[in-house]
Amino acid sequence: MLTKFKIYTLLHLLAIIGVALAGVFTWQENANIAIAIVFTLALALLLASLFSLVHATNKKLAGFLLNIKYDDYEAHYSSKTGEPSQRELSSAFNLITGKFRSIRQAKEAQYHFLHAVVENADTGLICFDEGGKTILMNRGIQQLLHKSYFPGLESVKKYNSSLYEALRDIEPGEKKLAKLIVNNQILQLSVGKTVLKIQNETLQLYALQNIHVELERQELESWQKLIRILTHEILNSIAPVVSLADMAGEMIRTSDISDPKAMEDLRQSIEAIQRRSSGLMHFTETYRQLTKLPTPVFRQTDPAELLERVLLLFSGEIREKKVRVVKQYPSNPVGVLIDPGLMEQVFINLIKNALEAMAETPDPELGLSISKDPSGVVEISISDNGPGIPEEMLSQIFIPFFTTKKEGSGIGLSLSRQILHLHKGSIFGGLRHGGGSCFTVQV
Repeated sequence: MLTKFKIYTLLHLLAIIGVALAGVFTWQENANIAIAIVFTLALALLLASLFSLVHATNKKLAGFLLNIKYDDYEAHYSSKTGEPSQRELSSAFNLITGKFRSIRQAKEAQYHFLHAVVENADTGLICFDEGGKTILMNRGIQQLLHKSYFPGLESVKKYNSSLYEALRDIEPGEKKLAKLIVNNQILQLSVGKTVLKIQNETLQLYALQNIHVELERQELESWQKLIRILTHEILNSIAPVVSLADMAGEMIRTSDISDPKAMEDLRQSIEAIQRRSSGLMHFTETYRQLTKLPTPVFRQTDPAELLERVLLLFSGEIREKKVRVVKQYPSNPVGVLIDPGLMEQVFINLIKNALEAMAETPDPELGLSISKDPSGVVEISISDNGPGIPEEMLSQIFIPFFTTKKEGSGIGLSLSRQILHLHKGSIFGGLRHGGGSCFTVQV
């Protein structure tokens, strides 16, 4: 479809060609100066009209483009005056600027919304550019640190060196803990980092949250649970020892030591005291093992190889109990930076627990799976189809000396969690879909 501008331009060109041809033809037929002047003036007027039309269009288009360049979408182009082609062009410009204006208003509304969310977030947020200059610092971090502004990352160092080191050394997706005192109050800040790429610029966004109260509550609960277990274990050993010692002392005071029966009773009492004392010594030695883990020596290791080594250790028991082993390993080996010796101990604890849990299971099944998510975290899951762990006990299974087994020491899972902590990983347990238990290691 031809626009009015095209039609007007085409009409001008046709008129110019027509006048030019008519002028040439008339001159050849009758070389009259007056007629030649008339045709020349008519041709000049048509050319001037065409030039004016094109110039006006170019001028209006240039003004429109400049308005877009300088984000000026408030300009209005009159569509009621001027040539029809100019009115049509003005209507198109008004339509385009109106669309740009709507887009800008939507972006401004979104910006104000996000700004309000950031400013009113309880989490403290601070963002630096590649040069360490502060780009954003919300109200949450101002209230948390009692600091109105940091010009840049280096200025944080003057404020608090431990916070600066946490911000400087943390990797994207990692969590660090920074402890500092602000206005005579202890803050334990959980620090996280996200890297953003916006318009070819790399920004570093940090999220800070005070978890001091939560840590204190968790620590208090852990201490209370640990003290209850320690008290229970120690009293179980001390109470019989005290009772037997009192009985032995009473026998010595009131009985004839030369009496064989009295001597036998005394001997049995002393042996019982010795057994309970040895049990208490074993308990304290076990507790000491929890606090003296070796420093890990990291190297690239395929967890599938470690699992296979552990399965070999339990191969006799697996055959004897007719345990079906289901493996889900990646087709290509997964390399992860771990201490093979310490991680093997974790797998031994978990597989041993799984086999013991299935002692009464008719068709025991041990599940082993390895997976790697897009962020690079490797998950190793060990599951069984035993009776499972009662939900009320899931929060206690990693507490030292807590056990549901008659002969259990209660340190296996606690030791495993400490080993994972040394690897900056995690371990958690839960119920397996379809029945049983499942423990997952993340490194």
